[in-house]
Amino acid sequence: MVIKRMKAAAVLQLARAAARHKGYTIEERRGRGKGSHMMYVVVGKGSGAVARFALTGHSRDVSIGVLRAVESGLSHLFGEKWMEKR
Repeated sequence: MVIKRMKAAAVLQLARAAARHKGYTIEERRGRGKGSHMMYVVVGKGSGAVARFALTGHSRDVSIGVLRAVESGLSHLFGEKWMEKR
């Protein structure tokens, strides 16, 4: 479980590294988010979208609740505590 706050760019960087390690890619879905929020999709090899998550586009820290939601939402792909390993 994530216990420290971080910026959205750092979360995206961790997610992309974990996806690369497992053979997935992360793509931004343009036009799907609202306002400064952006939608990202985890894409498998030839299988299409396997997961998705949203992050803000501003430079402030992401809240603990959002970080925990992203971590738990992608844990079935990247494993438990995938954000803490790096």
